[in-house]
Amino acid sequence: MFGRSNGSKADVTEAPSSDSPESSPRPKNHFPRGGTIITDQVELKGSLAFDGNLEFNGTFEGEIISTGILWIGPDAVLKGDVQAAKVVLHGKMHGNITATESIEVCDQAQLYGDVRAGKFIVSEGATFRGRSEPLEGKAPSPDFLPTFRHLIPKLA
Repeated sequence: MFGRSNGSKADVTEAPSSDSPESSPRPKNHFPRGGTIITDQVELKGSLAFDGNLEFNGTFEGEIISTGILWIGPDAVLKGDVQAAKVVLHGKMHGNITATESIEVCDQAQLYGDVRAGKFIVSEGATFRGRSEPLEGKAPSPDFLPTFRHLIPKLA
């Protein structure tokens, strides 16, 4: 477990596991236990790579690469690109996201950038400005031509 609570700018903590006696209940919309937490007192610039789960609540500028889950908290502000298995956004982000599994832009979150994912979810209260593309390639567009041909003789 890493942690500094002496008023310094950095505060990184390892979340207690669910079988730990010191564990306390967390809000339902909070990140699952067992990952690393970076608090809102942290400002980072550069490249961040990790395995496993990360709850990020600070300020970040750069690139994040992971094979795990990135939970971007409501106090987080990110500027840069993200590649991860799964991204859950509650804060503000300006950059592109690629996720092999899914991207979820939750209520009150703000995302300005393009997304590529297997699954893309945007809550009603969220802000999304950008383009989305399925990770497997382009989704097939429906074939409307036979319908229009069928309607044209009736209109004449």
